Amino acid sequence: MDVLGQDWDRLFLRCSAATPFQSRIWLSSWCRWYGPTSGRLCVVGVRHQGVLVAAAAFVLTRLRLWRVLRPVGVDQSDFCDVLLDDSGDGVPDACTIVDRLASAIRDEVCFDLLDFPEVRPDSVLARVRDTWGSRSTEIHCETCLSFPGVPMEQHVEAIDAAKTRQRLRKSLRDLDRVGVEARLVPVTEVEDAMARFLDLHRRQWADRPVNSEHLTERFKGHLTTVLQASNEAGESCGFQAVLAEFSLKNKETLEVEHVASDFLIVGRSMVGRYLYGYLPSTRSRIDVFLAITRTAMAWTTERGLPEMSLLRGGEAHKYRLHPNEAQSVRIVLADGVWGAVGLWAIRSRCVAAKTVKRWLYR
Repeated sequence: MDVLGQDWDRLFLRCSAATPFQSRIWLSSWCRWYGPTSGRLCVVGVRHQGVLVAAAAFVLTRLRLWRVLRPVGVDQSDFCDVLLDDSGDGVPDACTIVDRLASAIRDEVCFDLLDFPEVRPDSVLARVRDTWGSRSTEIHCETCLSFPGVPMEQHVEAIDAAKTRQRLRKSLRDLDRVGVEARLVPVTEVEDAMARFLDLHRRQWADRPVNSEHLTERFKGHLTTVLQASNEAGESCGFQAVLAEFSLKNKETLEVEHVASDFLIVGRSMVGRYLYGYLPSTRSRIDVFLAITRTAMAWTTERGLPEMSLLRGGEAHKYRLHPNEAQSVRIVLADGVWGAVGLWAIRSRCVAAKTVKRWLYR
């Protein structure tokens, strides 16, 4: 991605379905911290009159007996996809570009299966799948929740359930009374702020199952690199990462206490909450999730973006705020006879899993 540089940034800005996880900064940082141990990296691009109009970044790995193409950024990215210039501004129509990209992937890379998890319904990869033929399958992944790009107060008033509206109004008044303060971490404080953030995340999940990767040095390095690089690049590349810190004044000591941090990623069409952490004792004082979500929605509104996304995961506490719901899918495409066998194996495994689940919960 760094080799393509401005070409990738331009394509990212001209792809209507692009999410922050397809930005050059995010993918380049992932390659630096995760790429060398994850497989062979490869990029397939399509140019029209010298201009990059489609691109896909892959990690080529081996899964059991099959050569598998997975997206760069997989596992650390909540949405996976490829890029396509569908602006219509001096480029061929989107269908033509998609056909060329599908052909280029088959011609340039030797693989059996192309396996993309966490694909959004309006993705470019869904268009590639439609041109691929019968050797494809789609499997439901995690639910993704989001809010419209309006202030929290406006969203609350649009909720149908009267009791829910009343409860949330009271919680918002409580936050105003307590006086939660929020600030964006400047680039000069990134290193220290990231350490504080991940320490809060660790403490938040103490004595509970936690994603162990979030506690590693390489994960810290990845997020730190993303934060620093996006601040240095500015908004011209269409992507920005921000780290917000929340504080409360201790009524007894009058000291200002850092109680929560929220790592947000900002793209052309959304603000997304990637990860947050908080001091466990804060929950007895305020509704932490409401406080950080309210602030994220306010920033989304200020930027004029249509969506504040909670990204993947349908945990119960998120539904208290009545978010919108969307279903991500895993798209698997097969190439060649051996790839078709692998696709059959994946389908059979999914059918078997559903059968066992129905038997256990009948």
